[in-house]
Amino acid sequence: MTTKTILIALLLVGFVAGAQEKDANPVSLSNWYDKLKVNGYMQLRYNDLYKTNPDMENPQGDRTYGGYDGFSIRRMRLKVSGQVHPRLYFYFQADFASDGKNLGQLRDAYFDYFLDPAGEWRMRGGQSKIPFGFENLQSSQDRLALDRNDPLNSAVRDERDMGIGIHYAPQAIRERFKTLKSKGLKGSGDYGMAYVMVYNGQRGNSLVPDEKKIPHIAARFTYPIELSSGQYMEFGVQGYTGNYKMTSVTDGVVVRNDDGSLSSESAMDKTFADQRIAGTIVYYPQPFGFQAEYNFGVGPEFAYDAVNEIGSVGKEKLHGGYAQVMYRIQHNKQEIFPFVKGMYYDGGKKFELDARSYTVKELEIGVEWQPIKAFEAVAMYTISDRRYEDMANPVNRQAGQLIRIQLQVNF
Repeated sequence: MTTKTILIALLLVGFVAGAQEKDANPVSLSNWYDKLKVNGYMQLRYNDLYKTNPDMENPQGDRTYGGYDGFSIRRMRLKVSGQVHPRLYFYFQADFASDGKNLGQLRDAYFDYFLDPAGEWRMRGGQSKIPFGFENLQSSQDRLALDRNDPLNSAVRDERDMGIGIHYAPQAIRERFKTLKSKGLKGSGDYGMAYVMVYNGQRGNSLVPDEKKIPHIAARFTYPIELSSGQYMEFGVQGYTGNYKMTSVTDGVVVRNDDGSLSSESAMDKTFADQRIAGTIVYYPQPFGFQAEYNFGVGPEFAYDAVNEIGSVGKEKLHGGYAQVMYRIQHNKQEIFPFVKGMYYDGGKKFELDARSYTVKELEIGVEWQPIKAFEAVAMYTISDRRYEDMANPVNRQAGQLIRIQLQVNF
């Protein structure tokens, strides 16, 4: 089945569902602008209190992870959202810190069109998060650890891309997603119980560099359960398939064939298979919590031939995941979340220079303190062993420890 066929099928489902308007209980909106909501958050970080190896970096997570850069604003998010019509929801989010220059950059800009009056079927279009990974979908405003995990976050740069999809969930399940957020249980938000999306497959805020490139297809199914004891759990599976076009390659880096032989062609502008599947389990903190995800697949990855001093990019297997335990303490209207998170990843990162090759082992021990809902503080001790290699650094393994601190304001 081609991507075009799937896209047409998604639109047909939308039209059929949209035609079913009986049993409607539409929301009464006198003025759409009265329903707009403006909110956001800011994160101030300091990674230099204690650092044993300033050469150890994490480009995917935090630009001040390595080196000595002092204080930094990791995120300054502004969100505007609202139910502008009983059948139409709009969401916009910008960030003013991620590029290090404190310039505005688009994060999200999408609509949800309700295909039925109850809003169980919804068509989403624009730039939004790709349905792959619980922690990828979870807002950084709610996440305990300061950075997302390498294994699943390496699937999509900035977690977002431009595309169109349809997600479905019964009303009872959508209410459950809301409850997980409103109760402060670190939920991921409502992305439906089932979600199918067609998207560009390169990265957010960019167009496909080749008009003949086939879009990516992602699908996710997740189910939150409420046990008789009141305990919440969630199980999910997700995956995507497509081809990724290399747009950041060092001169002289060539294509590596599937049999391991080297081509004379440059890897620049070449496409490679990009496919993953992942599983998710979440035992929400009431008060003890556990969260784990694991993914495996194939994608472009750098390799270095030391004998001939040649770098190459080819399709290779990848795998990795993380596990996190946490505990929620509520006392005098304050909340404390101690947590421990371990992760492992072995594979390439397609959106980095030369599809940089990685092997990551990391342990994070931290605590989040929330004296009031508008303010949070996180302190974290990180022990890391990172091998990350490209043509500029074909043999590069860094290990070290550091203390990381973050202050967050919610508004």
